[in-house]
Amino acid sequence: MKDFPEVNGWTVVPLSGDLDDFAAPELRKLFDVLVDGGAPRLVVDLAAVGFVDSSGLNALIGAARRVREGGGGLRLAGAAPRVRDVVELSGVSAVLPLYPDVAAACG
Repeated sequence: MKDFPEVNGWTVVPLSGDLDDFAAPELRKLFDVLVDGGAPRLVVDLAAVGFVDSSGLNALIGAARRVREGGGGLRLAGAAPRVRDVVELSGVSAVLPLYPDVAAACG
């Protein structure tokens, strides 16, 4: 398992590529490992993500639900305009806070 940096008590998880139907199962596994490993506060860095669809959004929402059940939180950071638009138009940003960058999300 890859080690992820921690900033101000938040574990930063940088993602890259597309968050789609093909990536969603691996994304779910990653979040399961992180949550089961005791990372209750996650910042998902979307700066290198070029595309997200409903499968990717569902994986993020599922991770947020698991983290919240354990008393933590999940934040999204650094989304490019195309990804940010999908997150906002889908209504996911009402459930998962979207920050301009990792520094703001960890602040």
